Amino acid sequence: MQNRTDLAIELKENAVRCSGIRQSVRRIEQITVTEISVIDQEGSRNLGRPIGRYINIEVPDLTLQGGDMHTLEQTIIGCLSSFSFAKDNILVAGLGNRNITPDTLGPATADGILATRHLSKELRRQTGLATLKNVSVVLPGVLGQTGIETGEILKGIIKAADIQGLVIIDAFAAGDPARLGTTIQLCDTGISPGSGVGNNRKEISPATMGIPVIALGVPTCVDAVTLVRSLTDAPIQQSKTMIVTPREIDMLIDRCAAVLSRAINCFLQPDTDRDLLLSLV
Repeated sequence: MQNRTDLAIELKENAVRCSGIRQSVRRIEQITVTEISVIDQEGSRNLGRPIGRYINIEVPDLTLQGGDMHTLEQTIIGCLSSFSFAKDNILVAGLGNRNITPDTLGPATADGILATRHLSKELRRQTGLATLKNVSVVLPGVLGQTGIETGEILKGIIKAADIQGLVIIDAFAAGDPARLGTTIQLCDTGISPGSGVGNNRKEISPATMGIPVIALGVPTCVDAVTLVRSLTDAPIQQSKTMIVTPREIDMLIDRCAAVLSRAINCFLQPDTDRDLLLSLV
C-alpha cells in the first residue's frame, strides 16, 4: 500500500520509474528549492500526478521564531512568478475547515490577502494606489459545512466575476513526518482537496476551472498508518483513518499563513510598494 501524501517530491522519491519526469535542485542560503516537471503522459502515470510543474521549498523549520523569513518570502514570490499566470482579476481561495486546527492554513492565509476588486479606479487614484490589480478573496468552507463541492462554488464565482486566474491555498498531508513544518509546495496543476488523507473531493484544476490555477500549501499532518509504516516494518491492519499532527501546530499555522499571505500579496501586486501594500492588509 502506498503512503498517503500530497507532495510530488515524496512521490518522486518512491517512484519505480522516472521516465517523463525531470528534477532540478538549487539552494538559496538555507533554503532548498526542488522543481519536478511532469512532461508527458508516461511521467504522469509514473508520478501519479498531472502534467505540470511542482516546486518544493524546504527550510530548516517554519515554526522557529528566528530565521530569515524575508529570504523565504522572496523565494516564494520568485517561484510563483515563474508560473504562467493571469495579470489581473485574480481569485484567491483559502480552502479548509476553521474548526480543525491542522486544516486552517487556507482560511488563515486568505485572512491576510488584500482584496481590491471592490475599489473604484477613482478611489485608487486619489489614494495613490492606481497600480493595484483586481483581487478577490473567498473562503468556501468544506462540503460538510456547505453541502456544496468547493469546485462548484469556485466555478460559480469565476463565471460571475469573470475571474482570470485562481490561487488556491490548502493544508497538505505528508508521507514523511520530517516534512511537517519544513516544506512548502507550489504547482500549476491544481489539487484534489482531501486526497492526502483519503477524503478525495472533486479536482480543482485548470481543466475543471477553465483558467490558470496555482495551488500552494504546507503539510500539516501525516496519516497515522503512514507514520507507523515509516518507523517499523511490521504489518499494519488499518480499520479507520487517523491523522497525526505536530504538537506546535498552532504556531506552525500562524507562521506559515503569515509568510504565504505576504508572498501572495506581493506576487499579485508587483507594481505596488511592498511596505505600502502590506500596511493595507
